Amino acid sequence: MSKIGIVLTPDSRSKAYLCKILSYKIKLDEIIFLNDKRNEKIFQTEIINESKKCGFDISKSVTQILNENSIHYKEFDFVDINNPKLIEYLKQSKIKFFIFTGGGILKKEILNCGPKFVHFHPGIVPYYRGSTCFYYSILNDDECGVTAYLMDEKLDAGEIIHQRIFQKPSHKFIDDVFDAHIRSETLIEVLNKNLLDKKKFRKQNIDEGETYHIIHPVLKHIAILSCI
Repeated sequence: MSKIGIVLTPDSRSKAYLCKILSYKIKLDEIIFLNDKRNEKIFQTEIINESKKCGFDISKSVTQILNENSIHYKEFDFVDINNPKLIEYLKQSKIKFFIFTGGGILKKEILNCGPKFVHFHPGIVPYYRGSTCFYYSILNDDECGVTAYLMDEKLDAGEIIHQRIFQKPSHKFIDDVFDAHIRSETLIEVLNKNLLDKKKFRKQNIDEGETYHIIHPVLKHIAILSCI
């Protein structure tokens, strides 16, 4: 079986990924934590309870979750996935696939350093590429989707590993809870079904579909109202 690692960042998405991996007793071969020591957000009881219903505790930091579970990890003091220090480290890695929890486009240097990177995008590509796609999906389709794909230099255009559709949430915490929840659930499905080793990846037609940009606050509000 291929060796699989994960690159965590200090955010809600990484918390959900980590909690689900622990809950399902999945063993990863390496954990890298890109940690710029940012101030943690303080969450109210309502959103904490909603996160717990979705299988993770948003009130705990990534560092807390790692340390409470005695998980060994390699830590860097930055969050830039394209940082030269990380690239030099990964060149020595024996890991074949790294799950990348952060955002942004990987540059040529890190894409060519050895491991392949897997991203979980909150949209069914090629129809929903770009930013805040879960809001556009709610407005257009009354549902949301996640695409797991191999990252390349183009935005959300890599080979498709797996796709999954979700009902829209029945709460307002879409950015912090729902987004992290649907991505982490798709991650668990990919790992439990061993889809990375099966390698039945599908190429995208980059001329198809739409690329969306950060949603306007009014449209975002309409999407949230449709959920609650």
